[in-house]
Amino acid sequence: MANPFEILVTNLEAMGFFGFFLPFLFILAVTFAALLKTKVLGEDKKIIGSISLVLAFFIVGFGGPAIAIFFTTLFGFGTVVLAGLLVIILFLAMTGGDVSKMMSGGGVKYALVAVGIIVFFVAAGTAFGIRVTDVTWSIVLVILIIGASITFLMKG
Repeated sequence: MANPFEILVTNLEAMGFFGFFLPFLFILAVTFAALLKTKVLGEDKKIIGSISLVLAFFIVGFGGPAIAIFFTTLFGFGTVVLAGLLVIILFLAMTGGDVSKMMSGGGVKYALVAVGIIVFFVAAGTAFGIRVTDVTWSIVLVILIIGASITFLMKG
């Protein structure tokens, strides 16, 4: 027997909640915040809200299912990556490493930006039908391990 949560998610998916409503709401909020923050159209929230609403409808209408797949993959994959980074930080803290000292270095910032870019491109590729296979992930992992090893050896 399926649990009620599975039934709820299935019904929401069938109604287009994830494919239309959530991308629409996300684009509306981001557009509204950007227009409000930059004050490009002044400070009248009614005008900013109206333009944000129209832009959100146009963008979701133009993107169709591809934009829903993009956001679903982006946030799903991003959540998994963030959980993995949290586990790594917890392991470092449990083994006695000074996490705040490690995070203050410039290399960590560049690594986090690189991870963000990778997550974005994986989500974009999935939305347009480009799949990342196990072989691709294996190659990326080997390259990362080699790069980390070289960095560790060069620091001496």
